[in-house]
Amino acid sequence: MSKGHSKQEEVQQEIGAEDQTQDEMEMELENEPEMKPLPQDSINTEEPQTESKEPPSEEPLKQEDPVKDFVDEVEKSPPTPEACSKSTDLSSLLTLSVGGVKDLLYWKDVKVSGVVFGLLLLVLLSLNCFSVVSVVAYFTLSMLAVTITFRLYKLVLQTLNGTQQPNPFQSLLDMEIALSSEQVHKYTDAALDHVNCTLVSTRDLLLVKNTVASLKFGVFMWLLTYIGCCFNGLTILILGVVAAFSIPPVYQKYQVPIDNHYNMAAQKVAQATNTIRSKIPGAKPKTQ
Repeated sequence: MSKGHSKQEEVQQEIGAEDQTQDEMEMELENEPEMKPLPQDSINTEEPQTESKEPPSEEPLKQEDPVKDFVDEVEKSPPTPEACSKSTDLSSLLTLSVGGVKDLLYWKDVKVSGVVFGLLLLVLLSLNCFSVVSVVAYFTLSMLAVTITFRLYKLVLQTLNGTQQPNPFQSLLDMEIALSSEQVHKYTDAALDHVNCTLVSTRDLLLVKNTVASLKFGVFMWLLTYIGCCFNGLTILILGVVAAFSIPPVYQKYQVPIDNHYNMAAQKVAQATNTIRSKIPGAKPKTQ
């Protein structure tokens, strides 16, 4: 009986020990801090925070003005004369404005006006002495002699210096000499307008649309007969070129007395015209 009691006591002790260990484990679990779940509001508010990490002050820094940048670059590095000379074409040279012609006639730039005046006189005097074919041939040969001589001179300098340089006429070789169809149409339309105006005016003068205008035209043609007896067409052109390059600067210098004499002469011409109009039947005197 004593052995049976001892076994039961051992079993009860083991059970008691197990219960004690379970109680200790439960106590430890109760003592540990509980992990509280994150609230839903905190989860939702974190997402927009991650999206708005970039500060709003960076956006205006990223904006750039391309026009302002281009202007700044041009001001910092203006185009060189070489680049400007390469960009010129024949159309810009042919488009000589009225202001440019006025500057030539008034000798604003003495060198340019002198060169143009001298070349025009040389060509007209050559045409007066030789035929057109001879003048064109001699003029072309002269230009070719100058260009070939200058080219050979540059080649000799390159050989002596041991350097290689581009063609001295490279800027002229790069120049665009083609005329666009728009420019051709523009000049053709302008010339056609002048031709049509001349034809209409000639028809009106010859068919006596206006009696006084036709009489003036007849007197002008009668005077031209005397001029033609003394001068030919080329001589008249030479005199016209000389007058075009000499009268404007003289008029600019003596403008006041010339205007006074011109007004006096214009009044006398107007009086004579009114006298003639009064004697022609059907014509009315011109009121000033």
